[in-house]
Amino acid sequence: MYRSFIHFFLSKKKFSLAIVILGIFSLIIFDNVYNVFATTDNSNNNDNEDKKFQLNVIINLKNIKQENPQLFKLIAFINGDIQTKIIDLKKNATTSENSKITTPFYFNTSNEVSKLNLGDEYFVCGYIVKKIGNVNASSNNQLMPYDCNEGGIASTTKDSIGLFSTMTKFAEGSTLHQAALKTPSSADSNKNNKEVKITLLNPLDAKKIKDLDNVQFTAMVKGEYQIKKLDIKNEIKKSKIKDTLKVPFVFNSNTDIGPVQVGDYYFGCITANDYWSKEHSECEKRFIQHLDKSNDLPVAH
Repeated sequence: MYRSFIHFFLSKKKFSLAIVILGIFSLIIFDNVYNVFATTDNSNNNDNEDKKFQLNVIINLKNIKQENPQLFKLIAFINGDIQTKIIDLKKNATTSENSKITTPFYFNTSNEVSKLNLGDEYFVCGYIVKKIGNVNASSNNQLMPYDCNEGGIASTTKDSIGLFSTMTKFAEGSTLHQAALKTPSSADSNKNNKEVKITLLNPLDAKKIKDLDNVQFTAMVKGEYQIKKLDIKNEIKKSKIKDTLKVPFVFNSNTDIGPVQVGDYYFGCITANDYWSKEHSECEKRFIQHLDKSNDLPVAH
């Protein structure tokens, strides 16, 4: 009887000790699990701070079948940033059932010049660089097939824009190009020019332009771009500007995809955080019409 009691007592102690050990072990595991989830949460917070704006560029191949495209050059501008991509239909492109290619661009939502804002204007352009059979799509007598489009930011996370949905811009540019070839002086300039000049015009009474001390101007033609940053307040004092701020750009006429020609499309943009409450970037576009003098483009208005 006494031995049975001792045996029962020791068994109870072992059982209690087992419960205590199990409890401590559970707390350790729970603490580790909590730490793992806490680390994951912090990681997610960092990811949120580094979020990108995604712009999906959709190329419609139906309207350019006759061009037999193989290689595209794409260029996209948003919020003072500009990016380029080369798309090879044979190597790095997946065509959907409706003959479309979707290519994403990722942009920072803020930079040293501006923060992405609803209403900001942006642009994209696409050029058919090569046709099937490794044929160069550019020549002095014919424009390289292209399309350009512009949009306004409706969401600060994602947007989509199409290229080659129509060929109206290219058709208009080709008409200008052919007319220039029939003019002897223009035809000579088209062959011999080494530079293409673009000047962005900005009236001082446009929006808040006179008060800007950190502004960026961007010009783009035929897939090439240049950026200039100015302190407009100091520029006005230094140059004694009274009515219009002129920002000149000079491009080499021979680009990596072919010569700049009359009829090519070009863009100009102004970007600044305090430019206007409804948009931090404003863009305008025109056709190149002069190879012997500057092509002027009013941007701020």
